[in-house]
Amino acid sequence: MLRPVRTSMCTKCSLRLVVPLLERTYNVRVVSVQRSTNALVPRPVFGRHASSTTWTKSSTAQGEGPEESKIRAVPFRQHPTAADETFERYHGHNFFSAKPQQAKGPVERYLPFWVGSAKIRARITQAQVGRDITRTVYNPRTGRMETRWDTDWRWVHDQFTFSRSYSPTQYPDLQVYASYKYRRGFVNPIRGASIADATQLSPSMLDPSPQASEYQTVRKVDPYTMRPTIAQKFIQAAIQSNEEAAADLFLRETYRADRTRLVRIELEFEDFKLYPVYLPAYVYTIRYLGRKFRTIINGNDLLVGGQRMYDWNKISVATALGTSSFMLLSGGLGGAVPGGLTGAFWLGIVAPVVVASLLTLYYPILSLYARDLWRQAEMRAHAQEPDSRWDTDWIHAYSAYEEQARYRAWQQEQQYGGGYREKFGYEERESMRRSGGDPKGYYGILGVTKDASKEEIQSAFRGLAMKHHPDRYSTPKEKEAAKVKFQQISAAYSVLRDPQKRRQYDTTGQG
Repeated sequence: MLRPVRTSMCTKCSLRLVVPLLERTYNVRVVSVQRSTNALVPRPVFGRHASSTTWTKSSTAQGEGPEESKIRAVPFRQHPTAADETFERYHGHNFFSAKPQQAKGPVERYLPFWVGSAKIRARITQAQVGRDITRTVYNPRTGRMETRWDTDWRWVHDQFTFSRSYSPTQYPDLQVYASYKYRRGFVNPIRGASIADATQLSPSMLDPSPQASEYQTVRKVDPYTMRPTIAQKFIQAAIQSNEEAAADLFLRETYRADRTRLVRIELEFEDFKLYPVYLPAYVYTIRYLGRKFRTIINGNDLLVGGQRMYDWNKISVATALGTSSFMLLSGGLGGAVPGGLTGAFWLGIVAPVVVASLLTLYYPILSLYARDLWRQAEMRAHAQEPDSRWDTDWIHAYSAYEEQARYRAWQQEQQYGGGYREKFGYEERESMRRSGGDPKGYYGILGVTKDASKEEIQSAFRGLAMKHHPDRYSTPKEKEAAKVKFQQISAAYSVLRDPQKRRQYDTTGQG
């Protein structure tokens, strides 16, 4: 269905003619949404083989969304009935839960995410470590020596440097919700390892669930409204926070300290990448006290997020029983409050019951209001950010297998110190060196020519990596030989897949 906003009569007539033709031809729903005169206006249109999202900003500036060929999506793998069961369990997980009476859904929808990965070098430039000790000090008020706890702080004079590889399958915080449609706190719980199932987004992925006729609705695709540079800041902040926590743990274990402070870390991002990926979601709408609440369930692995409600009647009864039991066991408060037993009844039982009931009843509303304020402040702050290009050299098409292979190669480099590059593959390198143009034999290892495209190199790497992966072999000798070959393949691919490293290798033979 098309909803043109503030368009001229000529434009409306054109849209009424074109949109039905597009929907019949490509079997999709075309949606147009305009948020404001200065907001981004998403207009997703899906072709036969891929997806495309274009953007316009006001009437003077124009830009594009993520490049069509780089968009990936995680497919729906769970039936809507499984989502219904997950919804019921989530909102009925204990005795005090209030099952929603006015729930609508599920609506099958693809939610946009920016997914990041990075290799970093972290250096601890400053830190203090402290040990909890007891000191005996003079108390001038009492005139006596007293023992109390204190912390003995010492500066760390050593400098430590760490290398770490961040993958979105291991660190869900590297998956950033790229829209402002839903509250971020309700969307974040659906992030997880399902990102590894991402494939090329195609029109067939928009087809509704075929198993049951009652769920025959066209899947919706939300547009990207968060710029990649903003997502980059989210991811870098998450990595910074993780490195600070890791540094704190490392310092306390290394120096056998109880606490740390004044820790300063310098981060260097050696290989930062960002990928546009859609996650599948079943979205339920709950009406509660006149407000709409969303429960979002991952359509691939059934991870769920949303506001839980609790039954204020059960809470009030439990509070009344608890306070009454406490008063009976403690002998009452009749002599401690004005009014005797009557005052104790109102202050000790009625007041706690009223407070607990009101908090239980209105907490979801207050929480939603706070989240709305946070979202509006976030949108205002992001609107002040300078515009950035949707497609930069660090935005790529996501490949989970490629990412995992890079992560394993990095781990092996850390374990072996890179020595295998000099120890293994000597014969291949010598052969290519004699033939010229391939000093270390990287092209020969992958079996490609010097003018091979990036896609050919990726294709060769996938085939060789699958063939020589150590997990495919059973005997220790075969595993060791496969490990050596896999390391050679990973080393060659790490250079040839990167245009700058490949150019340097072709020019100087270094890489």
